Parts: sequence; structure tokens; C-alpha cells
Amino acid sequence: MKDWSSAIQEDGDTEDNHWDTDIKGETENGEHLDDEQKWTVNKLIYAAKLNACLKTMEAERDHMHSKVSDENKAKEELMECIETLQSQQASLQSENESFESEVHKLQQKLKVMNDLYQENEMKLHRKLTVEERERLEKEEMLSKVDEKIIHAAEELNSYREQAKDLEEGLERTIRSYENQITSHEKKAHDNWLTARAAETVEEEEEDPEDQLPCTKLEVKEES
Repeated sequence: MKDWSSAIQEDGDTEDNHWDTDIKGETENGEHLDDEQKWTVNKLIYAAKLNACLKTMEAERDHMHSKVSDENKAKEELMECIETLQSQQASLQSENESFESEVHKLQQKLKVMNDLYQENEMKLHRKLTVEERERLEKEEMLSKVDEKIIHAAEELNSYREQAKDLEEGLERTIRSYENQITSHEKKAHDNWLTARAAETVEEEEEDPEDQLPCTKLEVKEES
């Protein structure tokens, strides 16, 4: 921050010098001011300069206060972060010690498991040898069974083809019978229609006079 007292004093001296120069110029021009007027004007100028300096100082003071407030806030946040990190460090240290203890236990378990593994490996090897021999025997048996299955499947396919041929022949026979039945039914129907038509013609030829009154009656009804 500036030394504002010195700044104000420098501004006042500068104004006095300017004032003396102005007075000197006015005196040369024949215009004179008394000492009281000079003092009053000088005081007004100094007061204006002082007021401007005070406003500048207030602005810088507010700026400094805001800056200090921001720095304090940042400092508080930093302290909170430090406390959080310290707490996390302590927690991590505790976890690390717990992990180291757990690792030691796991290493001991691993050694025991390795010993058991080697022992079980030998047992498993012997067991696998026996199972492999049994597997080969079973594969041989399955191979024979597969051959029988293939032979049975071939016979089954042959039977299926024979059954399919018989089914197709039966369907052809059924269709032939159905066509014959349809043909006979059509012929019978045609014969019935022919017979019916012949009967009608005979009836009309036998009684032509019986139909005449009916025809006259119909004509009268129409009129």
C-alpha cells in the first residue's frame, strides 16, 4: 500500500507550485489577489485532492479486504483439506497394518495349501491313471454299441421307406376309389334328373285338358 500521507503532501506541494506560477502570471498581467483569497483557493484545491486520495484509498482498502477474505477462505479450505488428508492417512495406515497382518496369514495358509496340493496331486495322478484305463475300456464297449446303433438305424430307415411307399400306394388307391365313387354319384344324379324330366313330360302329355282351366283362371286373375 502506498504512503498516502506523503502522496497527499506531494500533491499539495505540486498544487502550491502551480498556484504560485499562476499567481506570478496573473501579477505580471496586472491582476492581483490578496493572501486570504490565495489561501482559500489553495485550501479548496487541497481538499479536492485529499477527497480524491481518500476515495482511492477506500477503493484499495475494500480491494485488500476482499483479497484478505478470499485468502482466509482459501486458507480455511486448505486446512480442512489437510485435516481430511491427515485423517485419511491415519485410516490408510491402519488399513495397511491390517493388510500386512492378513498377508502374513495368507502366506501361512498358502504354504499349508501347497503341501496339501502336492499330496492331492499324487493321489489324483493315481486316480486318473485308473480312470483312463476304465475310459478306454468303456470307449471300446461304446464303439461296439455305436456299430449296433448304426445298423439298427439303417434298418429303421429301410422300414420307414417301406412304410412311406405303402402309405403313398394306399393314398393313391383311396384317391382312385374316391374318384370312382364321385363318378358313380354324378352318373346316378344325371340319371335321376333324366328320369325326372321324362316323368314330367309324360304327365304333361297325358292331361293337356286338365291344365286348360288353370290357364284360363290365371288369365282372368291377371286381367
